[in-house]
Amino acid sequence: MGMGVIIGYCGVCCDHCGMRTRIPEMAEELKRHIEAYGYGEWIHNVTQDFDFDNLMKGLNWFANSSCSGCFEGGGMPRCAVRACCLRKKLRNCYFCEGFPNCEKLTYQKETYQITKHYERIKQIGYENWLTEQEKKTKNFDNIEYLRKERESKIDCQK
Repeated sequence: MGMGVIIGYCGVCCDHCGMRTRIPEMAEELKRHIEAYGYGEWIHNVTQDFDFDNLMKGLNWFANSSCSGCFEGGGMPRCAVRACCLRKKLRNCYFCEGFPNCEKLTYQKETYQITKHYERIKQIGYENWLTEQEKKTKNFDNIEYLRKERESKIDCQK
């Protein structure tokens, strides 16, 4: 049984979200490189185009912002999805009859393709799907998908 993954109220596997560990780790790594090369000591001689202190504040924020998941108080503070699941006493949205048409899940449906997950759960059952997500987490990377989605949205706005 897939007990090594956490599924948020919205149906997203928390380990697939960049803010869980990936983004904080990358921010910490970038800070380490910037500090090792001493960029803060000389960058002002090269450019005045950005505020180095604000860059470091931003990296510190990302490095220290690991999300613990919505069950542990992480995630969006006023999440409508969490409030809805709590009100309906549901483990997550996959157990809701209204899932297929829920407008609260637009972001998760677009970014994490949770509708495909819902269809897979109907095929193999929730516990088997959890096991699949646990295996998938080891190699999960949706950066290319997210990049293409952002480019597509920008093209549509032109």
